Amino acid sequence: MATEHLIELGHRRIALIAGPKEYSLSGWRIDGWRAAMDAAGLSTEGLLERGDFGFASGDRAARTLLQLDEPPTAIVASSDKMALATLEAARAFGMTVPDDLSLISFDNTPTARFTHPPLTAIDQPIAETVARAVELIIAAQSGEDGPDEPVVVPGSLVLRQSTAPPPSVSPHAD
Repeated sequence: MATEHLIELGHRRIALIAGPKEYSLSGWRIDGWRAAMDAAGLSTEGLLERGDFGFASGDRAARTLLQLDEPPTAIVASSDKMALATLEAARAFGMTVPDDLSLISFDNTPTARFTHPPLTAIDQPIAETVARAVELIIAAQSGEDGPDEPVVVPGSLVLRQSTAPPPSVSPHAD
């Protein structure tokens, strides 16, 4: 969803700051980013960095990406902390979000609403996911058969002020 939104805005160099390899969800996010980029015919080469979901690792990853000869015009960060670090790194490079760099976060913690600018974020419905897991556990303990397929509780994209068309694309271009 995040990458597709940025592509729709006109971005062509979209980077991902993924989480650590030890977490399956990090791989899933990489797969989703690559699939969206591939579907749009866009390269991902040199646009993937990893962090540990923390601020310091997000800062290192963002600075690496922003120092590229051809830096990304948009970054998807796999946690709010890494997105906050990316926001600060962009400022350190004299960039403003979203005028020079669009930024999307995962988690959508309350912090994402109170940054400047407020962060567009993937909202992961934690309460709904936990409620569904509890229902499945109770059903299993009652002897009911579990679902045949994995249960998916979809997230959503919460649009705020941290995304815009890239600097070279007019907002009215088709």
